Amino acid sequence: MAGRTKQRLILTLLLCLGFPPLCLAQSNQLHEMSLERWGQLREVERHQMKVAEKYFGDRNWSVAADEYDKYLTLYETSDAASHALLKWAICQVELRRQNTAINDGFRSVVDYWPDSDDAIAASYYVGKTLKDIGQNQKAKTALNEVATDHAKHLAGVLAMVTLADIATVEKDDDLKEDILHKLTFDALRDKRTRRQCETASLQLANILFSKGAAADGIKALTTTYQDGRLASEVVNQARSPIRTLLSGEQTKPKANTLANEIIAFLREQEPKSTASDEDKTYARNLCFLVVDVLRSAKRSPEVDKEFANIAKRFGTDDQLLGRISEWHVANGEYAKARQAYGRFEDKIAGLQLVATSYRQEKDIAQAIQTYNKLMSEDAENQSKWKAESAAAYREFNKYNEAIALYQELVQEDAGNADRWLWETATTHRDAGQWKEAIGCFRQSERFPESYWEMASCHRRLKQHNEAIALYNQIAGGDKGRAPGAMLQIGYTEEEAKHSDKAIAAFKKVCRLFPKDQHASRAHAHLQNKYKLTVTLGGAKQD
Repeated sequence: MAGRTKQRLILTLLLCLGFPPLCLAQSNQLHEMSLERWGQLREVERHQMKVAEKYFGDRNWSVAADEYDKYLTLYETSDAASHALLKWAICQVELRRQNTAINDGFRSVVDYWPDSDDAIAASYYVGKTLKDIGQNQKAKTALNEVATDHAKHLAGVLAMVTLADIATVEKDDDLKEDILHKLTFDALRDKRTRRQCETASLQLANILFSKGAAADGIKALTTTYQDGRLASEVVNQARSPIRTLLSGEQTKPKANTLANEIIAFLREQEPKSTASDEDKTYARNLCFLVVDVLRSAKRSPEVDKEFANIAKRFGTDDQLLGRISEWHVANGEYAKARQAYGRFEDKIAGLQLVATSYRQEKDIAQAIQTYNKLMSEDAENQSKWKAESAAAYREFNKYNEAIALYQELVQEDAGNADRWLWETATTHRDAGQWKEAIGCFRQSERFPESYWEMASCHRRLKQHNEAIALYNQIAGGDKGRAPGAMLQIGYTEEEAKHSDKAIAAFKKVCRLFPKDQHASRAHAHLQNKYKLTVTLGGAKQD
């Protein structure tokens, strides 16, 4: 309590002195000073450091380096001198002077202030910088020392993460597993490092499961998850290893052993009593996780048996029937899936799933018949089911039938008329009925999308002037779409065999929108097709 009060007082004092709040917000980074340390600086020291930090925050590396150097010259005995040299070295890295940063910066911090936190940070930066310039062997030596000696320090965690990156690139599986183990079990976990450590625990569990080490993988996940979340994550991480092990003749026994051990773990998690709704739900979800494991292990008879066990213990409801149906669909057993859908308490939801299953089975006639039944039994949502019928027709390229339904919806569902008009237009477009599509898009209120679609249809009909007129209206009415519309004018002129006008249009895009991606495309097209070199914006770019 006293510590937090002191911190608040220091923060208030620094804010009153005009210290930038951004720097305070960054104080939990490896290369930032703590609030207490800022509070211990003399006012003149704080002023000079504030100047240097401002330029550092603005990424003006050259000026920032000069200001840190000035601090070192003026206040070489200051408690913050080591920090100034650390930041000076980081500036050198950003200025691509990595060897200077390592030898004159980071290593000097370690030599002159060996017991400081800045020395630990500098040791990490030595390794990271060596890695960034491709000296992986030297980097691994430096980083491993930091990771081993300072596992409970932010620098140690970052060193481990960097070592893991190197191991991934070098495909050094043993090193990667060792580092992930340290990140999972040994490293500091706080708000700055929690994400890295949790990610490491997931990766380590996956590796251990792939080796068939179920207990060790679960132990790794226990460092991050508890209770119900732990059980779910164990199954999430075990699925892929089980399938991979199952795919090889020699590893099949290991896959089955892993599956059995994961199932045994799930059974152990069950509450002793299921009297409360909460415990009952948890126990039931654990059984569903068992099903997931059995499915991954391709043990179909046991899946069916587990579903029967769930029904006996907890009763049958739509959730269970949905899971059973999903299992049948995955096996291509659509008829069995529909039997389960037919038992749904929510009859409408069941019928919708029946219709979907017919679409999956490519039986358009039965799908439409089911949607007709839905329209009859769920009159309040008739428009929804008619739209689904139209979508099913489109899915099977029966465009005229779909258009007829959309036209009915335009009349019957006036509140959504523009939506159905748009669907009518896009169906005509998909059917290659360009004139009809243009007529429908013209009635839509969706500018500029409707103009864009009409222009595309006109181009299909070789009506280039009409398309160009529409692109010009888009460019004049929507600044955000103007670069793209003007680029399309160039392509349209090209399609019309008007090379001079096309070149002029592409050049105009480069001149008016030099920083836009469409200008880059126009620039590349001029070079590749016409062998013309133009400058973006009318001036040379560095």
